[in-house]
Amino acid sequence: MNFLPAIAVVLPQILVFLLIGSAIDLLGGFNKADTGFDVLIILFLLNPVVTLILLITEMVKYRKHRKTRIETPSFFMLALALFLFVEALVTNVFILSQVSKRALLSQELH
Repeated sequence: MNFLPAIAVVLPQILVFLLIGSAIDLLGGFNKADTGFDVLIILFLLNPVVTLILLITEMVKYRKHRKTRIETPSFFMLALALFLFVEALVTNVFILSQVSKRALLSQELH
């Protein structure tokens, strides 16, 4: 089950690196291709979904651990999952704000 946290940690960073790389054209035309846009859209949609799934599974594990054990369980993985979910939402809001800025600029130019 360590595979899901690893994916949830890596997805937001991949999305941010692709955005930075395409903004300063380090990807060799990646941002001008349809496949590059498709990858960004897939990561944009997949990022909050995977982190939400991780958050829900960690909440269930924390609650189950708390019911079955007398000692208090570690809060670290639940806090990490919550942080990753908030990071995914902030990243997506930032991307949407950049898209809306570019759409407004393109309308002003035409």
